[in-house]
Amino acid sequence: MKAARIHAFGGPEVVSIDQVPLPQPLDDEVVLRVRAASVNPIDYKIREGSTSETLPVTLGRDVSGTVEICGTRAHTLKKGDSLFAMLGHDRGGNAEYVVVKATEAAAKPDRLSHVEAAAVPLAGITAWQGLFD
Repeated sequence: MKAARIHAFGGPEVVSIDQVPLPQPLDDEVVLRVRAASVNPIDYKIREGSTSETLPVTLGRDVSGTVEICGTRAHTLKKGDSLFAMLGHDRGGNAEYVVVKATEAAAKPDRLSHVEAAAVPLAGITAWQGLFD
């Protein structure tokens, strides 16, 4: 599969499209076929080396897509389900597929496109913090 990765820190020119193995889920995870991924400030901070990431890194933290493979304990989800999620620093969503913990993803509302849903995680947390923190 293809993934947008960096092998060195720097400007946009360090991003390359690499062929990487299709990820396989653990028991409590699903493999999501990425339909959309948003770009957030953390992406350029990682790319510029402002964080403690280990290279190479696949960028992208907020994604939306459809379930392709379910781990054996991901009982509440099935192939074809549309989900959106904020990924941890150990995985990147700027790829054709990504592994997501079943408990860390939410059902994509039918009224939202995948592009709109991929924009929700960080923006939603930011709005919540503005209202309640």
